[in-house]
Amino acid sequence: MSGGTDKGRPPSLLASIARWLVLVTLLAVATTALLLYVEFKGTHDRMRQRTLSGVVRVIEKAVRGPNDTVNTALSEPVQAMLRVNAASFALVDGEGRLLLGSGGVGGPLDPTATERPRSVFRVPAQNGEPPLYGLSHRIEIGGRPYWIQVASGEEELHIEWLLEEFIEHFGWIWLPFALVLILVNLVIIHRGLRPLRRASARAAEIGPDSVSERLPEQGMPREVLPLVRAVNQALDRLEAGYEAQRGFIADAAHELRTPLAVLDTHLALIGTAGAPIRADVAGMARLVDQLLDLARLDALRIAPDESLDLSRLAVEAAAHLAPLALGKGRLIEVIGDDRPLPVRGAHDPLFRALRNLVENAVCHAPAGSTVSLELAQSADGGPLLRVIDRGPGIPPDQRTRVFERFWQGGRDSRRGAGTDGSGTGGAGLGLSIVARTMKAHGGSIAVEDTPGGGATFTLRFPPMPRRSDAVRPIPAATGLPQPAP
Repeated sequence: MSGGTDKGRPPSLLASIARWLVLVTLLAVATTALLLYVEFKGTHDRMRQRTLSGVVRVIEKAVRGPNDTVNTALSEPVQAMLRVNAASFALVDGEGRLLLGSGGVGGPLDPTATERPRSVFRVPAQNGEPPLYGLSHRIEIGGRPYWIQVASGEEELHIEWLLEEFIEHFGWIWLPFALVLILVNLVIIHRGLRPLRRASARAAEIGPDSVSERLPEQGMPREVLPLVRAVNQALDRLEAGYEAQRGFIADAAHELRTPLAVLDTHLALIGTAGAPIRADVAGMARLVDQLLDLARLDALRIAPDESLDLSRLAVEAAAHLAPLALGKGRLIEVIGDDRPLPVRGAHDPLFRALRNLVENAVCHAPAGSTVSLELAQSADGGPLLRVIDRGPGIPPDQRTRVFERFWQGGRDSRRGAGTDGSGTGGAGLGLSIVARTMKAHGGSIAVEDTPGGGATFTLRFPPMPRRSDAVRPIPAATGLPQPAP
């Protein structure tokens, strides 16, 4: 089991909002449907009662005879109206006896209606006939109570039939309506979170080489803007501390160069007795130079149109280190593609990086061997520069760590055993400077075995987006073959 505290993916804000949105939307749709049903049912009940009440008033007029008598014979227009409305009726006296009724009615439609002045009743379905919905209304004729009972089986007066029609023709709208509403809301939320995603992408790009970058405040939602401003203020403080630290290192390294030079001069006057100490001073001076290189890299900004010729840079580095190589009994050669190889970058940082790399190879190459600077192009058109030596090489398990700062492979401090190119027991900064320089130029560095023994460091540069006509000139080195123009 893992001992970490991460127990899974972090919760998603969009998923949380979506869950609540779906729940609220479905609840709103269900509540709306319920309210619509209640209102529809109440309206329909009132409409049925008004319809039946109209029929009751017509029958009441028809049964009221002259001199407060009961007329038990309905006129033809009244009977026609009852047939049109498919209504059954009954006239019941106070004792519950049927005095008058429509065809097929043999008794009161609602036997319990005589207990109330007005009531609504329902006659269950019988013999395959549909159920009836009725109204019982009390009247007085000649001082005696009577009840007019009217019931209808017409489909338009039944809530069940109307609900069925509603579901068939309108009810199916609710589901797609809810789905479309949820989809639209999710799209709106996704668009609303776009500024957060943009800020997250910008934050992911901020690193030690881009501490001046800030999260965008333009177009940021008002609710998120305080958080973005707080992050930017924290980055301001971080940049100020970073600049102070970088300035201190640069100033300290610059101030140390003069005392070291004076110390080396005094040791030279001592003669042979001061030689071991001079070697240590030389190592300190090299460390100071590398600290200055690191400070310069932190402040490096490459202009969009700044470029140089990699072929000329290789020749310049070889010419610069030729005396060192000859003094150690080694040779330096520049081989491969002799055409101009333009790369986007700054001359001075790349020259210092290549100088470190070649010096490292010279110090590790055996006496009488040759250090090669091979120029080529990769499959995607990007320039390549290989620095090849025939020394002991680098074990495979250490190749990913040789570019780390201050990593020295567990070696001792004996002179000549350095892996940073000093040959004098360096601090392990040389290859780290090379790797950081290549990263700042959009390139990379890798190390592999040289056939027959040794190490090959490959500098890969990205291809130029377009042919540059303004390649920074580099003075031709004397004493070595120059690449063809």
